[in-house]
Amino acid sequence: MSSHKMSYTNEIRKGCKDNFHAFMVEEAEFDGYYDIPFIPQDFNLDVKKLIAYDKTYKHIYEPGEVVHFYLDDQKFDGPKGIWNGISSNESYKRGFDLSRFEGATAIITPDFSLYLDMPRVMQIWNVYRSRAIGYYLARLGYNVIPNVRWTDEESYDFAFDGLYQGQVVAVGTLGCSKNNADKALLISGFIEMIKRIKPRCIIIYGPIINELYYVLEKYNIKYIQFDSDISSFYKGDKNGNEEQ
Repeated sequence: MSSHKMSYTNEIRKGCKDNFHAFMVEEAEFDGYYDIPFIPQDFNLDVKKLIAYDKTYKHIYEPGEVVHFYLDDQKFDGPKGIWNGISSNESYKRGFDLSRFEGATAIITPDFSLYLDMPRVMQIWNVYRSRAIGYYLARLGYNVIPNVRWTDEESYDFAFDGLYQGQVVAVGTLGCSKNNADKALLISGFIEMIKRIKPRCIIIYGPIINELYYVLEKYNIKYIQFDSDISSFYKGDKNGNEEQ
């Protein structure tokens, strides 16, 4: 793992706008070939319930509630989504209301989609955006849990950048085991993540297939599993299932 700092300046020519959202990564440390920003993390684990981002407006949080973005991208991305919304709020003090996170125990960074048939540069961009938002929110004082997403082995070159060893991380498994090929990608990436960052705990949103149980037991990884919102609705329970 290599890290470095890049210079940042507020000195922008009159009339120019920060279209690249450089303010989000001011003073950040960057990792790997693609300069993915690290997300700092220093808080005690207390995750009892996950709250979907689209349900956080005017939500009154209880202790242990954590915001997640395991939703269709259209519900948190786009012209009025979190990436552009934070920039509008920073520049014009309008558009995005960060107060919707106040009171949450932590925030899992946005799960911008990665698909096998997506151009590699877009996959890198979505990993970068997730880490940049996480760094920015952490700098504002929020507790942040990095979401980790990958596709095939080539994505390992950037999918695990910006993560410190021993961090608490989150992984969404919903829709990742539809067939044997999907299962193989899920398991191989999971093993690679464990080897590279050695997380002290993994928050898992979605089902844990038998092959994944085997991996968690083999590497003796602590995890907290949450059913998807739809599954939880039918079960009548949204609390996590914790394992040592």
